[in-house]
Amino acid sequence: MDKDDLKIVLLLMINSRLTYREIADQLRLSVNAVYRRINSLVNLGIIQKFTGKFKSYALEAPYVFVFGECDSKDPDKLLDDLGAHENTTHIMLSSRDYIYLGGFLKNIKDLDSYSTFIAQTAKMSSPTIGFLSGVNSASPIPYIAPTETPVSYTNLDKLIIRSIHNDARKPISEIAEEVKSTTNTVTRRLSSMYEKGLLELSIEFYPATSNDIFSVIQLQLNLNEDRSKFAQRIMADFYPHIFFIWNFSNLPNFLLCWVWCDNMKQFNDITSKLRKENINSLTSDIVHRAAFFDTWKEDLLYE
Repeated sequence: MDKDDLKIVLLLMINSRLTYREIADQLRLSVNAVYRRINSLVNLGIIQKFTGKFKSYALEAPYVFVFGECDSKDPDKLLDDLGAHENTTHIMLSSRDYIYLGGFLKNIKDLDSYSTFIAQTAKMSSPTIGFLSGVNSASPIPYIAPTETPVSYTNLDKLIIRSIHNDARKPISEIAEEVKSTTNTVTRRLSSMYEKGLLELSIEFYPATSNDIFSVIQLQLNLNEDRSKFAQRIMADFYPHIFFIWNFSNLPNFLLCWVWCDNMKQFNDITSKLRKENINSLTSDIVHRAAFFDTWKEDLLYE
C-alpha cells in the first residue's frame, strides 16, 4: 500500500458506495487509477467486503471497546469463540498478546455480562473498557451521525439495507429488482438513509494481509494537556500515517491512535517523536490479525 491506497480505504470506510469518479475527484487521481487501486486492494484481501448496515447511533446501541493482554494460546479458537457472541463486531490480535475488541450492546445493562464473557473467554485478567466518545479522522469526508435518535425506518428501507448488507457497491438496478421497487425510489431512499445517519456504508479492512505495518498506539497524556487540541495537532502533524484517533468518555487523558507505516524505520520515527510530546506514557502494538462479525444489529435486517 501507499498513501493513495490508504486514502482510498479511508474514503470507503466512510462511504463504500462512493463512485470511482467521486474518489478520483477527492484525491486528484484518474478514474482508471482509482479503479485499478480498488481492484488491487480487493485482490490482495486488504478489502474483503463492502458492507451496508444500520448505524449503531441510529439504534441507540452503545459501542464498547475492550482491550488488554490475553492468555489464550489458540488464536483461531479465540476469534471463533469471541466472534460467536451476538455483540462482537470486530477483533484485532496484536503483539504483546494484546487483543482489541469492539462490540455493540442492546442496552447498557448488558455491559457487565458481555465484559465478563470477554474476560473469561480471552483469559484477560484486567481488561480496559472504553466508551467511544469522539473520533479524529484523516478522511476528507465527514462521518454522518444522526441528529435525533432512534431513527425511524420503513420496511422498504430495511429491505434495501439487507440487499447491500454484504455488497454495498451493488448497482441500483439490482437492488431495485431484489426489493421489487423502482430505481428512482431506491436511489432516493439510499440517499435519505445515509444523510439522516441511519445507513452505515463501510468496508471490512484487513490490514495484516498487506506488507505494511498497522499498529495501535495508546497515549496517556499529562493532566495539563488538552486532549481535543492534542489530537487535532497530532493528526495534522502525522497525516496520513496516523489516520484515526479515538477518545473515550470514561478514560480521561487517554487517546488511542491507529497508525499506518510502510516500514519499521518510519514506525520507530513516529513513536520517537510522540514520546517527546506532553505525554505520561506510550504503548504500541502491531496488529497481525483482524476479524469482522455480524451482530444482533445485522440480525434485525432478516427479521
